[in-house]
Amino acid sequence: MKIYSTSEIAKIVGMHPNTIMLYEKWGYIAPVERKENGYRVYTETHLEQIKLVRMALKSDWIKYYMRFEVRNIIRSVAQGDLRKALELSKEYLAHIQDEKNNEFKVMKVIQEILKSDSQEEKNIKLNRNGAAKLIGVSINVIINWERNGLIEVPRNKNGYRVYGENEIKLLRIIKVLRQENYRTECICSMLKNLKTKSKENDLILSLMPEAESNAKELISYIEDLISKEQNT
Repeated sequence: MKIYSTSEIAKIVGMHPNTIMLYEKWGYIAPVERKENGYRVYTETHLEQIKLVRMALKSDWIKYYMRFEVRNIIRSVAQGDLRKALELSKEYLAHIQDEKNNEFKVMKVIQEILKSDSQEEKNIKLNRNGAAKLIGVSINVIINWERNGLIEVPRNKNGYRVYGENEIKLLRIIKVLRQENYRTECICSMLKNLKTKSKENDLILSLMPEAESNAKELISYIEDLISKEQNT
């Protein structure tokens, strides 16, 4: 059986050695044996598991609860239970496909926000406190959104933030996406699409297909591992 050192296996997969060791700590790969001098000894099985971890964590277009599903898949493989991992992967794919259908509903809400033409908000200029009250969140929530790069707010000549009609619409959209449990990275990508796409329909529905494709790739990889296991 071919074996690898930490640096060798890190070079093969193109990762930092510390990340490889973290995978072991988190239970993403099987426990790694040590030589008498304490150096780790990785096998082909570890190499396959590391490749699977990278594949499983590749997509940002998933919700928080899906992240837990992905980790359960990874840990099942690390524990050697490939059939359980395959079953969990198929359930994960089904959830992604359900979310694709749910996004049509989310998209309608966002379209209504984008197309709203409230005269009261037409020339509105609010401070952070006023904006928070208007959309129904706390000031700390808006501060958190700003710190995470979800929204940039223009300032007046005195340096104070001014929330106008566009900022209020954007805050409403962020609130909707947060309520749907989208991760920060995913929301950032959605909002970036909102700025660059000419059609509102492109905002969300362009994201989930990638997650679906990644899940199918993961299933195929686990099926190959099972087939390889049966032939040894």
